[in-house]
Amino acid sequence: MNRPAAYRLALGLGALAVAASAWLLTPVANGRLELHVAAAQAQTPPAHQQTPRRPRRQVEETPPPVVPVDQQAEVQRIEQYLNSIQTLQARFIQTGSDGRVAPGTLSLQRPGRMRFEYDPPATILIVADGSQVTMADFKDRSMSQWPIGWTSASFLAAERVKLNGGDLTVTGVTRANGELRVNLIQTKRPQEGRVEMVFADDPMLLKGWTVWDSKNVPIAVTLSNIHTGLPLSRDLFRFDESKLKRDRFQ
Repeated sequence: MNRPAAYRLALGLGALAVAASAWLLTPVANGRLELHVAAAQAQTPPAHQQTPRRPRRQVEETPPPVVPVDQQAEVQRIEQYLNSIQTLQARFIQTGSDGRVAPGTLSLQRPGRMRFEYDPPATILIVADGSQVTMADFKDRSMSQWPIGWTSASFLAAERVKLNGGDLTVTGVTRANGELRVNLIQTKRPQEGRVEMVFADDPMLLKGWTVWDSKNVPIAVTLSNIHTGLPLSRDLFRFDESKLKRDRFQ
């Protein structure tokens, strides 16, 4: 059973990325988690030669104002919100720095259980069962496992979420354009990267996160169709090795 050091607690998701490296339970191994999205470009030639138009004057957009926040109060409010979630299921889109995307479904059951299931044609499934994380590749019929404590995503599924004063340190909280953004680093390994979590402000709702690894390469995870408080089967968070012998969709 392979337990590579590359999957250790390091910012590079995932998660909530993500996902993306082991920071958010969704490590990108040799790009296998990313689905290439090619941009279609129209090649239709003009019917006739047109007189060049004078370029329009470009108007610079004014960024939304950043509203001062009471960082301690907002961190407590975010912790209270996250601690109110016992179960969560949502669609996600993971976007790499090169624009490649990987959609899928995220399931979470606190404490300790998470599942990232990527849509076909991706063949990756990542499951945390409360004590360890399993990443299965159904194409290669291979799997890797590592303790959930090796991933900072464990704080999302912790019995009690604490964003400051423990394994994580809050470096800043901003409010702008109806969103709260909280930036985090690992207290003991700040050089390994950072994560920015994004919340809708009123009412509060987790919208996603972006992770920058130790080389400052970002991977973003955006959530949609979020449902909380719904019953989830424990079977979602168990992985049977025999499943590698057959297609996961059978």
